[in-house]
Amino acid sequence: MARGKLPPGPRGYLAFKNSFKPNILVALNRCWKDHGDLFVVKLMPGIRWHVALHPAMAEHILVSHGKKYQKPTVLHKPLSLFFGDGLIISEGEQWRKQRRLMQPAFHRPSLMNLASVMTNRAQQTVRDWERYPDGGEIDVLQELQQLTLQIVGETLLGADLGPSAEALKESFLHCAMFVARRTATPIKTPLWFPAESNRQFLQNREVLNRIAMDIIRSRRENGSKSNDLLSMLLEARDADTGEGMSDQELRDEIVTFMFAGHETTNITLCWAFYLLAKHPHVLLTLHEELENVLNGNAPKPEDFARLPYTRMVIEETLRLFPPAWFQPREPMMEDEIAGYRIRKRSLVIVSAFLTHRHPEFWGDPERFDPTRFTEAENAKRHKFAYYPFGGGPRICIGNQFALMEAILILATIAQRYRLDLTEKPIEMQPAYVLRPRNGLQMKLFRR
Repeated sequence: MARGKLPPGPRGYLAFKNSFKPNILVALNRCWKDHGDLFVVKLMPGIRWHVALHPAMAEHILVSHGKKYQKPTVLHKPLSLFFGDGLIISEGEQWRKQRRLMQPAFHRPSLMNLASVMTNRAQQTVRDWERYPDGGEIDVLQELQQLTLQIVGETLLGADLGPSAEALKESFLHCAMFVARRTATPIKTPLWFPAESNRQFLQNREVLNRIAMDIIRSRRENGSKSNDLLSMLLEARDADTGEGMSDQELRDEIVTFMFAGHETTNITLCWAFYLLAKHPHVLLTLHEELENVLNGNAPKPEDFARLPYTRMVIEETLRLFPPAWFQPREPMMEDEIAGYRIRKRSLVIVSAFLTHRHPEFWGDPERFDPTRFTEAENAKRHKFAYYPFGGGPRICIGNQFALMEAILILATIAQRYRLDLTEKPIEMQPAYVLRPRNGLQMKLFRR
């Protein structure tokens, strides 16, 4: 049993302090500066976080002592209302079975076969933008969400999500925000209670259910087979009973991958265009690589490995604005980290957003500098100084899919357009992912 002292932390409830008002990341950053790499914060009555920010601590929690930790119940229950028992939610042997089943869909040969879909869809978006005048304004968040939804539908599910894109965008947003609020609320009203928030959540969840079930029904009826994720799920059989997955089980995985499969890339590209607009010298170097390698042509699958600077732009964006800005864990037994006692069943948080700014591992950490990600620089760092997709066994299964997609889309769009910021302020919204609050308005200029 761990015998260390409890970690330090600020007095009082963080949510009631002025430091919390800009956003929770500002407040946690202040606590970090005051109390060090491991501290405890009481957010509000009934919610207390142990926050661990040193890379060695993240490795301890996610990998070396990962068997002591699981996804916390306080997060599991609200998420299960949204995702059911999909890969994000499941634990233990069920999770391992699901992960093994789906992993081949994300192996490199499978991904390379999907690259042309990614670039073709991105080219269509570029053509669609021709309707805007030079200097016209677009909401990049909305435009890229439409694109990434179409890509995930075609590549993973063999489905055209274009006609359902608007309904999906609205439903995903409402459901995710409902879950985020419910996770942060100590006292939760049951879903049957006639509150307006409950009613809206149930309506939006039903939209997602209907779209997912339509995809399942269509694929079962036409019996077509392909190498996509949905085909693997449909063909899967239980080793003991020989039974396939039920429609409800398929629904949970489809909703999980429709959401997770588009949101990470969408958010990453938004922040990439934001950072490039603020750093013209980086944009110039990016344009030089694209012109030298692509010579005005759309990127091909083999070009993915020939765009190292484009990749570094995405990696540095993920350092500064990781969509999954925090990962909560629940210790199943007492533990000790850096001499401090971690109580069983407490809530432990690792935050890539803050660890990616640790001054011990990142010089001038707020500066946008893609050259941090050369092979030589990568070799110098602690492996958990950078973990935008998580780490350990539960690292995001689609991390390479998302990275390839982001690189190919950025290359396709940046060849044809320069995106500049408007006068509208840009603010981070650290909720279920690290979104730009109220979208991202930018001006389009043809190159």
